[in-house]
Amino acid sequence: MTRRTFLGAACSATVLSGCLGDETDSDEQAKSEGDDSEADDGPGYETHLDDLESYDPVDRTGESEVEIVVAPGGDHRFDPDPVMVEELATVTWNWPESGYEIYPLESPDPCGWVGDDHGTGHSWEFPFVGKYEIGCTTSDGEEFSGVMFVVDAD
Repeated sequence: MTRRTFLGAACSATVLSGCLGDETDSDEQAKSEGDDSEADDGPGYETHLDDLESYDPVDRTGESEVEIVVAPGGDHRFDPDPVMVEELATVTWNWPESGYEIYPLESPDPCGWVGDDHGTGHSWEFPFVGKYEIGCTTSDGEEFSGVMFVVDAD
């Protein structure tokens, strides 16, 4: 089983479990009593944006399209890394030859992105704010990782 197949199966289970659930009686009662505390709790998932203080990311906020070069000059890294982008910016990874695979190691969203292992590039809009740890396996089997922070556009 490939990493991509495993992640796809895990994502499907996560998405289905979230879609099949319904509101509990206490949720309905809170809404009927006018309790809107959920709106003040943030996005409803752990963003890990507090980790931003430990990094010095390249700031690409304000850009609607961001390119990340995979393995520039044959080095096993992303350029830029780490990077900070706005939510819904289109992030495009370009790598030098087919056989590369990029994938999430950790992400804040309920599996909206699973990566790519085709061609020499991949683009995705990230709708969830948070810290993304992204892995890459090169055509010769070497692995490396990088960090991307997706922040509110405000």
